Amino acid sequence: MEYFLAQLTNGLAAGSIYALIAIGYSMIFGVLQLINFAHGDIYMFGTFVAVTLLLWNVPALLAIPLALAFGAALGMLVERVAYRPLRNANRMVPTVSAIGAALILRNTAQLIWGTFTVPFPLAIRAPTYQVFGIGISGVQVFVFCITAVLMLGFHWFVTRSLTGKAMRAVQQDADAAGYMGIPVNRIITLVYALGAALGVAGGILFAANYNTVFVLMGFTGTLKGFTAAVIGGIGNLQGAFLGGLLLGVIEALTAGYISSGYRDAIAFAALILILLVRPQGLLGTRRVNKV
Repeated sequence: MEYFLAQLTNGLAAGSIYALIAIGYSMIFGVLQLINFAHGDIYMFGTFVAVTLLLWNVPALLAIPLALAFGAALGMLVERVAYRPLRNANRMVPTVSAIGAALILRNTAQLIWGTFTVPFPLAIRAPTYQVFGIGISGVQVFVFCITAVLMLGFHWFVTRSLTGKAMRAVQQDADAAGYMGIPVNRIITLVYALGAALGVAGGILFAANYNTVFVLMGFTGTLKGFTAAVIGGIGNLQGAFLGGLLLGVIEALTAGYISSGYRDAIAFAALILILLVRPQGLLGTRRVNKV
């Protein structure tokens, strides 16, 4: 039981990071019905910016908000250059554009920071808690709590604020929202900015939890975040959070009881199984297309 609880806590910490990335996917898909394949590389780029600022001895209380702001600005730039001109094109065209944007960001990061793994320069001093005979790292508790706070705050913003209501209106019908005076382009840009900022927050938490930053973490984040979003029901923010936690737990239990080599295979097998039973995801809703 102690070993199971240890793996469970590891899975919840990892799943919290997946959840933040998945929320960005779900936000953009919910509004535009588009998968932003550059999302993971934006999260990687913003994390490297945070590392660079910390290495320049910028205080963490300033470096991390600056990295989040940079990630938001980068998300806005990608939306303006790579997506907006193709918004009314065939769905395959913006998908290819998204992959191209991801490759540009990845190669730019390699030119700036190289291909080596970089340790995270900010050490979080947190105690270890003894729960049911196992030691739970305070960093893992910190990661999970920060994710929960961000999720609750973002849920409040989407459901209670005027801007959040405008986002939901654009999600339901962008043309009708425009007729009602809602600035659709600004709202879509804001969705990209918020999703990117949440992704960078997930990247910083990943770096703090695992003490490592590397360029290909963007590709890994793309796969994990997309998988978590689909499991939970892409387009549903609560589903993205649940899907991220579930994916992290599945991976941790697989690594702990079977082998770390089968971790990704079993996680994707679970995705296939869930989609076979419930194609819309755990919390997604079926959409009926009227003809």
